[in-house]
Amino acid sequence: MVIQSLALWNYRNYSQFEIDFHSGINFIYGRNGQGKTNLVEAIYFLTHLRSFRTAKIRNLYREKEVTASINAQLSKQGVVHTVQIGLQSNQKKVLINQKNLNYTSDYIKNYFSLLFAPDQLSAYKEYPLERRNFFDRVLILVVDQYFQRLKEFNRIKKQKNHLLRHQRGQEVFVWNQLLAEVVPQIVRSRTRLVEQVNENLSEIFQELTGRSDHLELCYRWDLEEKVGDDPEKLLDFLNGKLESEQSMGHMCYGPHKDDFWMTINGKKDKLFFSQGEYRISFLALQLALNRAITDSLQFCPVILLDDIFSELDTEVYHKTLEYISANHNQVFITSTSIPKKFQGLGKAFQIEQGRLVS
Repeated sequence: MVIQSLALWNYRNYSQFEIDFHSGINFIYGRNGQGKTNLVEAIYFLTHLRSFRTAKIRNLYREKEVTASINAQLSKQGVVHTVQIGLQSNQKKVLINQKNLNYTSDYIKNYFSLLFAPDQLSAYKEYPLERRNFFDRVLILVVDQYFQRLKEFNRIKKQKNHLLRHQRGQEVFVWNQLLAEVVPQIVRSRTRLVEQVNENLSEIFQELTGRSDHLELCYRWDLEEKVGDDPEKLLDFLNGKLESEQSMGHMCYGPHKDDFWMTINGKKDKLFFSQGEYRISFLALQLALNRAITDSLQFCPVILLDDIFSELDTEVYHKTLEYISANHNQVFITSTSIPKKFQGLGKAFQIEQGRLVS
C-alpha cells in the first residue's frame, strides 16, 4: 500500500496543504511545534478513520474553523483509489472513488498503517483496553469475520449488562448461550495472532538491539485456566456465575477482560522493562506485526514513526532504518533533523508552521 499524494484543508495547523510522497522512505523534518505530528496524525486518520490523539473530530479543525478535510490518492496492489474525508460537526463523511462509504468495516479492512509514537506508546503501556484495541484492529484486517464477531460480542455484552442492571437474571441464559458461541472464536483468533507475532518478534528485537535476549508477546484470556476455549464449559461457567454478576450489575467475564504483555527472558514488561527497553520492544512488536500482515495479505502496511530519533538510542534507530529500508513498506519518519547517514535516502520534506518549505 502506498499513499501517493495527500491534501489537507483546515486540518490542525494546516490551512491548505498538498504533498506528493515517495513510495519508500519519507522524512518529515522541522523544528518542534511546526506540524510534523499533525501530518502523521492525518495519515493515520486516512488509514484508520480515527485519530490516535483525540476521540473528538472537532479537535482536528484548524483554529476558528468548523470543517476540515483529508484527501488522498492511495495505491494498493497496483490499483489507485481516491479517498476524500470530510470532517464536520464532530462527524466524518468518506468518499472512495467518488462513492459514499456505507460501512466503516469495508474501509478498515482495506487500508492500514502501523504507528510508533510517544502518545500511542503511553496509552498502550498504561491501559489494557488500549492493548486489546491495538490487536483487535490488526485482527479486523487479517481475519475474516473477526469484525463481525467482535461486533456481535459487544452487542451481546450490552444487552446482558442491561438485564443484569435491572435484575432480570432469568433472561440472561439465552445471552450466555450466544456468548459461548462467539467468545471462543475471538479467543482463538487472538491466540493465533500472538503465535504469528512470536515467530519473528525475538529475531527482530535482537536485530534492532544487537542483544541475544528473548522477547515474547504473551496473551491471557480471562477464563483460560477455568474453561479454555471450550464452548460447553464456558456456558456452564457463565450460567453458574449469574448470581455474582447480577449482584455486580454487569458482565464480569469475557474477552473484554483479556490482557497482553511482553517479556524479556521471562521478565514481565510492566515490572522489569526500562523505558528504553519498552520503546524498543514496542517497535519490534510493530515490525513483527508488519511481517504477519504482509505474510497473511500479501500487501505492506504504511509505517509511521513519529519522533523516533528522540525516543530511541542512536544505534537502535540506525538499525531500525536499515531494517525498514530492506522491506517494501512506505515509511514516514518525523524528526527535527535527518541523521547524516540517511540523508539522500528516500525523500525529505521540511515543515514550517503548517507549510511545506522544501
